[in-house]
Parts: sequence; structure tokens; C-alpha cells
Amino acid sequence: MEDKFSFNSTDFTVSQLVDKIERGELGLPSLQRQFVWKNTQVRDLFDSMLRGYPVGYLMLWECPEFDKKKTIAKKKAHETPNDVIIDGQQRLTALYAVMKGEKFLDAEYKEREIIISFRPVDRTFEVGTISIKNNPDWIYNISDLFTKTGTYSYVTAFIDRLKKKSREADNTTLEDSERDKISKHIEELYRLKDYKFYVFQIASDADEEDVSQVFVRINSRGKTLTQNNFILTLLSVHWDEGRRKIEDFCKDSTVHASATSFNSLGIEISLQDVIRTVMAYAFNRAKLIFGYKLLRGTDFEKKGVINEELREKNFDILKAKLPDVMNITNWHEFLKAIMNAGYFYDNMILSKNAIYFTYAMYLIAKYRFKAPNNINKALASLWFFHAALTSLYSNSTETVAESHLTAIKDYSSLDEYKRFIITRVNESLTDDYFNITLPGSGQGGLAVSGSGNNAWFAYVAALNILRRKVLFSTSNLTVRDFIISFNDGKKKTLEKHHLFPKAYLKELNYPDTMINQMANYAFIDWNDNEDISDKAPSVYYPLICRKMHLTPDEINTMEQDNALPHNWQNMSYEDFLESRRKLMAKIIKQGFDSLKSKI
Repeated sequence: MEDKFSFNSTDFTVSQLVDKIERGELGLPSLQRQFVWKNTQVRDLFDSMLRGYPVGYLMLWECPEFDKKKTIAKKKAHETPNDVIIDGQQRLTALYAVMKGEKFLDAEYKEREIIISFRPVDRTFEVGTISIKNNPDWIYNISDLFTKTGTYSYVTAFIDRLKKKSREADNTTLEDSERDKISKHIEELYRLKDYKFYVFQIASDADEEDVSQVFVRINSRGKTLTQNNFILTLLSVHWDEGRRKIEDFCKDSTVHASATSFNSLGIEISLQDVIRTVMAYAFNRAKLIFGYKLLRGTDFEKKGVINEELREKNFDILKAKLPDVMNITNWHEFLKAIMNAGYFYDNMILSKNAIYFTYAMYLIAKYRFKAPNNINKALASLWFFHAALTSLYSNSTETVAESHLTAIKDYSSLDEYKRFIITRVNESLTDDYFNITLPGSGQGGLAVSGSGNNAWFAYVAALNILRRKVLFSTSNLTVRDFIISFNDGKKKTLEKHHLFPKAYLKELNYPDTMINQMANYAFIDWNDNEDISDKAPSVYYPLICRKMHLTPDEINTMEQDNALPHNWQNMSYEDFLESRRKLMAKIIKQGFDSLKSKI
């Protein structure tokens, strides 16, 4: 099949590429990432170039229809770059930073300088350190050399310094042969400006799908370009201020501070999370391919013709809606809805898509249907609990989410929206689901082993909703209290323990897959591990109950709180697992019913 776009290949020297970046002819569309290379990778790049090793191709895309593009360089003569970098951003950023002595933003949005050192006598590169800086055998920062117009005076000054500070101090002589070698090696380093890169140039008649296909086919490192990448590109091009605001919102979620997107759940926001949310909220689109086309100005009624007025109109919508997504009050009120659903730390949430698609629904309910805050949070809590439990957004994510957005798109009242939420939730969480599916071994059931699945974390969430006490608790603290009190926003501090001890089951020759069943775990508030150790439940359980002076009624309540069958300690392990799964599913249903009763 004939290609529908044109391309060519050519060579550019490092000097030509760096100058193009400085003049603004070569732009950065942010298709990949901020600069994430380590300094050692930059060192190895220069070492490979000096040795004449291949260091990969570059891919550029001519996009003259863009009004402006983000550039690597801080100062540029060209308002509109001729080409943007599709593959090679990390290498070109490294080369530009070192050749021009420029600082740049790293992956944590911090300004950083790369210092690469060079020892001319043996052509060794290293990352600059204080000891190297004080050693006259080294050029501490090779940027000092590359910013010179020639090497003669630089070589002379280096050799004079070497003689005075090293050789004369050691009573040694710098031989002519060594002087010539040093001079030659510095000249070779300087001539890296003439190192040639193979460049693959794609013409402006290619669209994003063409570019993605070419990128994947010729990229041997298994990377791909996503629709999210292209949307971020359009933001860089047409609304760079908006992209910077998104970056700040995401960055703030990683740094402990008040009145920012940082939160006690430990949820760190990515650029893609914001893009997904705003596309769903502003445009009723979960499929980012459509989001990109909308922002590009695609007229779907005219077979994909690009319409500049339509692009401007859609960007105006984006500019109006994005502040709602990044409104700190909105974000934290929504997070309260997640916590109200029993989810108190990010590790409980296995699908982050559930967070952001539910957040979009929350914003739609608030601004489109004028939902009062208490009702909106109750609806969001119920929807999130249902989404997390059923892995709603784990498979065919965009298709599922888009079906929901399409269903509510034409609603005009809060009552219609409420009926949608309740109907969809009830369709999924039927009595058969709680009585058969959830206790079973199918996908998402409780009859599995491991560190935790969505069913397990829904059980924990239900314990939090119902304010159930921890097993063997010597105080009135609930599971919820333990998690809230000791959660550091990064990980849980309340650990789960085996009810049938691991060592005990090992002696009975049970495999790990049986030992680590979800139904064999519970949160325990008992510090004396010797009382449990490798003992059978029939031994340690009555012992601890006696030590705690528990009455039969208190034991019964404690067992109900923790989904323990009565007389569980005397059951066979298999019977115990089967019975407890049903009780765990019952607690999950009680948590679900509690959330539903608030609507």
C-alpha cells in the first residue's frame, strides 16, 4: 500500500542540531517526557560519540500548521520552529545542555545543570565531582570547551595549569609526547561538534497516526506514542500556559504542603490523569483519540477536515473547564468522597482510572446537574466503591467510560443522573454477585491468594465504612482509626496476619497458594506474637480470649466484626476458608448498602 505522507533521511552534525535548537528552528513537542536521563547516561553518550560508536537516529516532524511550539532553548530567534523532535529528545537535550552550558528542567520539575568531566591524557569521561574539580588532570566541565570558538588558547591554558599544579608539585616533567597527546585529545573532544546524526524527517502531510506508526516500527526500544502524548503536544503548541499549570498541579501532588493537590491518601497525579479527567468532563470523551482530534480541530461531520475555528472553539472550552479540574477545593472534596467509600490510602486502589473517571463524573454532577455537595459526594462514593470492587475501569477502560459519558450526555436533571448511578450500580452488584461471584474463585473473587485484589480491598473499605474493630483490639480503635491515625500518605502501617499461622499450615504441607488465601488474613491488634507463633487456632484463639477476659457476647461481636465463623478455630482449614469468604462478602454488601442508603 502506498504511503499517504512523505519523508526523507539526511545527516546533521551536532553543531547544526544545537544551533537549530538555539535559533528555535527545532522545537520540542513534549511527546515524550521531561529530561529524565541520569548524568551517567549523558557521560556515556559523549564517550560513545568520541569512540565513534553509533548512538541512534533522530526523528523529526515538520508541522508548519502549528502556531508555536515549546522549544528546548530559552532564547530563540524563530517564533515558529520548522521541525519538532519526535524521537531523540533526551539525547538532544543532553547535547544542547552540555554544548551550550544551559540548565534545564528534570523529571521532578527542578532546574538542573549537567557537568561532564574529561581527562585528556586517556580520553576518560566522568560525571563532575568536587575531587575532579580540584584535580588539574581533568577538564572539570566540558561545557567550558564547547562554548569556545577554538581550542588553541584553551589547550595552552590547560597545559600550563597542569604543569604548575601537578607536575611541578610532584617534581615531574610534562613530556612533549604527553603534551601532544593531551592537545590531540582535547581537539578530538571539541570536534564532537562535527559528529553526524542520522535524521529521519517526516513531512507535514503526516498525521499523528502516521507518526506513531513510523515511531513504533523503527524504534527498537519498544516505546510507543500515545494519544495522551499528542494531546500534551497540542497544549504545548496552542496553550503552553495551560500545560504548565497542569505540570504544577501534578508536581504539587508529590510534595507535602497545605492548600495544594497534595493529599493524605498519597495519590500522586500524572499529566495523563489530568488529561483524562478534563477530556471526560469537558467533552464527554473517554477515548483520547477523539480528545486529540477535537483539540486539533477535526470536523467529524466533514470526514475529518481540520477546521481552525473549531480548534479555537474547543480550546476555549478546555480553557474554561480545566480550572474546575484543578480547583483545589473540588479535588479535596472529591477525595473526601473516596475516603467516605472506605479507601484511605492509594495502595488500596488498584485501578487509578477509577479515581479520575469518577472525578470527572463528580465534576459533571456538580456543574452540569448542580448537585449539592453532600449528595454529590454520596453519589461519587457509591460509584467509586462499585467501580473499585468490580474492576470497572480495568478492561476496555476507555470504551466502558465513554459508554457512561454518552449515557448521561443528554440528561438535564440531577434526578436523571441519580437514577443512572443507582441503576448501573444495582445491575452490577446483585444478590447473586454477593452470594456467588464474590466468594468464588473467578476474576475479582475472594477465593484467591496473594497480597490483595479488588475484592480484598473492598472488604477493607467496608470495614472502614462500618467502623469495625480490629481483631483482638484492647481499645475501641477501629480498622478505620488505625489507618487514619498511622497512614503517612505513602503506605499502610496496619499489617494483615494469617489466622491459620503460616508455619502451622506449612507443617500440614499446604502450598503457599492455599496458605496465603485472602480469607486467611485479618487485621490483628496483638503484640505478643509468641501467643500465636505456629500454634493451631484451636490453641491460640481461646488462650488470647482468656487473656483479654472476653465474655461470650464480646467474642461473638469480635467475630462478627471480622467476618469470622462461630467456632472457626475448630474448623478444618478448607471449611474455614469457604465459610469466611461468605461472611467477608456479607460485610462488603453491608458496606455497599450503607453507602447506598445515603442517597
